[in-house]
Amino acid sequence: MSRGVEVSRTALRNARKDFEEALELLAPGASKREVTPVAFAEGGAVKKLIAQRDAIGGFWPAAMGFHTSVTSAESAVTAIYAEIAATLGIAAERLELAIRNLDAGEQAGVQQAGTAQV
Repeated sequence: MSRGVEVSRTALRNARKDFEEALELLAPGASKREVTPVAFAEGGAVKKLIAQRDAIGGFWPAAMGFHTSVTSAESAVTAIYAEIAATLGIAAERLELAIRNLDAGEQAGVQQAGTAQV
């Protein structure tokens, strides 16, 4: 008894499209590998704030701890953002591979059936 899973090309294509659209929301152009997703732009407000120690407290002990916390938070968000973008990109690529493998499997089956009917 076969316990296979029926797979629809339409479902695979729709899922791939959804992953690519989510990736585009994170970073326009990322799904086409035109840009690398970046959580915080280099000249943006977060980077400027971290670069200006006096803007977030100065140099007294509690302020330095706060600056360290903000810097750590920025690093964590940046890493997670990159991980999410990479995961979405990989998922889209795997779905595309699944579609190609499905097509190749069907084509091989058709060729095999044609050979068997000779």
